[in-house]
Amino acid sequence: MAYCQEYDPKDSNNDSDFSVSYKSNKILVAAIDFGTTFSGYAFSFKSWFETDPNKIVTNSTWVAGQKNLISLKTPTCILLQPNKAFHSFGYEAEEKYAELALEEEHEDWYFFKRFKMSLFNNTTLSRLTEIPDDSGNKKMPAQKIFSHGIRFLKNHLVKHLESSHTGLNESDIHWVLTVPAIWNDSAKQFMREAASQVN
Repeated sequence: MAYCQEYDPKDSNNDSDFSVSYKSNKILVAAIDFGTTFSGYAFSFKSWFETDPNKIVTNSTWVAGQKNLISLKTPTCILLQPNKAFHSFGYEAEEKYAELALEEEHEDWYFFKRFKMSLFNNTTLSRLTEIPDDSGNKKMPAQKIFSHGIRFLKNHLVKHLESSHTGLNESDIHWVLTVPAIWNDSAKQFMREAASQVN
């Protein structure tokens, strides 16, 4: 999975390379926006770019339980089972955790939300850095939590493409992960490594 920091076109000193070489054999560019509060993705085919550079597709229907919501993004929150296995992301994670809390069965689960900014200006950030869950009583390795979120968004996009019968393989996709330009090098490297763990 590729990495790209957020690009500010007004910043003349910005040395980010947000462009993709269209001489490559990739058929599609997919960008994951792993946000502080909400996350989502967008993609565009190489053939579209050549005829209409502004033609970009986003997922605008996120499932929240029995409801389909018209939203370009889903909440950046992750729910892990008591055995620390991934359960859900976004609206589904919020809804399941709320159900567990109503039944007072949530204590052993791990619910993470608004955790992205734990990387901002973290002077002790490392591969071993842990972040607390919503209860504040349990911790998990931050890199593992970020990888869960990136993996979910990646797999969601791949399923979206499969349901559209595009016939693409993952090797046909150039992946981009955006991060805030204000992050320090340690935080950017952390996200690169979290993305590299996604399969």
